[in-house]
Amino acid sequence: MGTEAVRRRAHRRASRWGTGVLAGALLGAATLVTAPAASAAVTGDVVFAGHGWGHGRGLGQWGAYGYAVNHGWDYRRILSHYYGGTNQSSEPNAPLTVHLTGRDGQDLHVTSARDFTVGGVVVTGGSAARVQAQADGSFVLSTSYGCASPTVWTTRIPSSQVVPSVREGAGLDAMLSLCEPTGTTQYRGDLSVVWSGGTQRTVNTVLMEEYLRGVVPRESVPSWGDAGGGKGLEALKAQAVAARSYAWAERRTTYARTCDTTACQVYRGAGVNMKSTEDRRTDAAVAATAGVVLRSGGGAIVRTEFSASTGGWTAGGTFPPVPDEGDTASPHHDWILPVAAHTIADAFGVGALNEITVTGRNGLGADGGRVTEVRIAGTAKSVTVTGAQVRSKLGLKSDWFSVAVSATAPPPPPPPVQPVVYLASGNAPGATAQAVPFGQTGDVPLLCDWDGDGDDTLGVFRGGVFHVTNAAGSGRAEASFGYGSPGDQPVCGDWDGNGTETVGVYRSGMVHLRNSNTPGRADGSFWFGDRGDVLVAGNWDGDPFDTVGVWRRGVFHLTNSNLRPVADAVVPYGAPDDLPVTGDWDGNGSDTVAVYRGDRFFVRNSNTIGPADAVVPFGAPGDRPLRGRPAATGPDVMGVSRAY
Repeated sequence: MGTEAVRRRAHRRASRWGTGVLAGALLGAATLVTAPAASAAVTGDVVFAGHGWGHGRGLGQWGAYGYAVNHGWDYRRILSHYYGGTNQSSEPNAPLTVHLTGRDGQDLHVTSARDFTVGGVVVTGGSAARVQAQADGSFVLSTSYGCASPTVWTTRIPSSQVVPSVREGAGLDAMLSLCEPTGTTQYRGDLSVVWSGGTQRTVNTVLMEEYLRGVVPRESVPSWGDAGGGKGLEALKAQAVAARSYAWAERRTTYARTCDTTACQVYRGAGVNMKSTEDRRTDAAVAATAGVVLRSGGGAIVRTEFSASTGGWTAGGTFPPVPDEGDTASPHHDWILPVAAHTIADAFGVGALNEITVTGRNGLGADGGRVTEVRIAGTAKSVTVTGAQVRSKLGLKSDWFSVAVSATAPPPPPPPVQPVVYLASGNAPGATAQAVPFGQTGDVPLLCDWDGDGDDTLGVFRGGVFHVTNAAGSGRAEASFGYGSPGDQPVCGDWDGNGTETVGVYRSGMVHLRNSNTPGRADGSFWFGDRGDVLVAGNWDGDPFDTVGVWRRGVFHLTNSNLRPVADAVVPYGAPDDLPVTGDWDGNGSDTVAVYRGDRFFVRNSNTIGPADAVVPFGAPGDRPLRGRPAATGPDVMGVSRAY
């Protein structure tokens, strides 16, 4: 391959996309959906309008943020508000055992840059150790010269405890690192395995205050610490106390007090591939509240549940329900979601849907509060279920909702509109445009180099399936493959530097990347950003790999690695209501930021704060931005999608 071909492949760019927005006013207190007659089935969509995100018990994370930034509350007042009947006390720092659930059934394969011991056996720094638990309670140790090296020595050991030679306070290289298919993951403290339930389990034993450094940035939003001139740090402090109390109150298994997933609290250790996954702001919140816990009147540490957004009232339960004025800061304070009638009927097995009626509420807040009972009637049978069951089966954000549908027959559908992608002939005012009809309304379009030939061609993401073509200007899909789920944000990029762009999806703050355009599991997954962010992709530093970034209300957060969720650049640019797009606008080999506003692109040629380097009218109000490279040479050019 010639040098020009190598350079071209090394600097392929990921296509971008814009998220759709569901417009419409929130419904009022409607609680009854009824077909025109008892025997007639409901057709079309049932519209759920609700409040909040999550179970709503205990602290609301967005409410804590709102109280801190907009009301000036400190963390102690926030905690007293959400966890009524508790006392703020202290608990000495001590080891906590954490079940690393993703390692179930796998050997404990560990390394460190420093010497470490396994069951009393010293292993030289840079070497790797593999520990296998046996059903009889014994353990087998195998050592090698590194994670990818063959075994050179095997012995039986009395204990599986893996202990670093340098304790907390040292750098990532002194910690224990789990050998993974995509690299290594660093953990503070010790690692061990047990045999339980017919399989091997991995346990991380770590001091509570060090454990929290890996939890708080996963369960909350670190950037909140900078909000309101630093007032937002009080919300992170409240989260740290809630997370500490919750973990101490846990009693998950005989071998571990807690676990590392949303079933307990999300915990991802200290680093990935020697890049820290902790954050200075959440570290500060943990340190400022060191040892603080919440206790009941009887003195026991309480299990302090929390959720993303209460919607305006907490749900009660262990703690008294309270109004949550801070939650008005939440993007999930109010929401609306249409659900197809047949989806509801299938979820509850009632035949065709005749009626859905809210028959019980808790009486707290708008519309009568959270739903406690729902009756769902169909042509086959009727069932009575809880609001929580409806939330779970239909994927609603919370169990605080109302339902409504037109009581008359739906009007005939309008003629289908063919969505179109327009790609400009250049990045200057007056550029001509090529129109390519592709896909259908509701699809998310992308322009990507699916086959590695240097030219971007069209694809769409529809309900968890990608439909793509390799022919320039073609509106006909040549291949389709499932990846991701309905509602995911799709993206594409050259994640492994091989010259071909492949797919990825973004779901609730987690990135899932695949290195081939085929069905299968993610080749790499990691947390980056937060729920509600918009995913972008590009080559920010000009190396051979595309990486990701997120757009959040007027700010780009960009990372140069797909192995760690740490922003290498934070670039305020544009306004919160703009639509983000990124591309190699000047053809210099690096992608930079831009926004689309109304009917024009505001382009910046560096990922730094500053005014637009170019303002280019293109498209029309209501369009959404795209970019693509229709030829293997030259810069990316601007494009828009219309009627998707």
